[in-house]
Amino acid sequence: MEAFDSLSGVTLLFDNTIEIPGPGYSGYLAKAFLATHPVLALTALVFAAIGHMRGAILALAAITFMALLNLMPSVVQHGFDLPGMSALMTSAQIVVFPLMAAGAIACAIGDQRLDLAVLLVSVPTLVNLVNVMASALGVTIHGF
Repeated sequence: MEAFDSLSGVTLLFDNTIEIPGPGYSGYLAKAFLATHPVLALTALVFAAIGHMRGAILALAAITFMALLNLMPSVVQHGFDLPGMSALMTSAQIVVFPLMAAGAIACAIGDQRLDLAVLLVSVPTLVNLVNVMASALGVTIHGF
């Protein structure tokens, strides 16, 4: 799912603007996230396919930390001043998901509880998938 999700942002890499979320460093961080997301997702997929779960866990955790870096400029500029569900999702992406990824990294490096590490590092992907499905369902029911 991460590999499929990462491909949607690849087209933004090839336009001539650096100012995706805004000018300056935030645009560069967004471009860095868009460039590394497919590479890390495919790396995780390859590692999982060959049975090297530690490598897959580390690659998925790196995606979580790159997503955190991608969100930081907006949070620094605007804080958590988002209404409703957006604030909950953003706070989860900034606080909860990186903590889960750090726990997964600790388990993977120690080569202990890899099943727990896989669960911890998969939650952000599953939450994003549920979010996309809920949005698609809302558009289907209520129209665009």
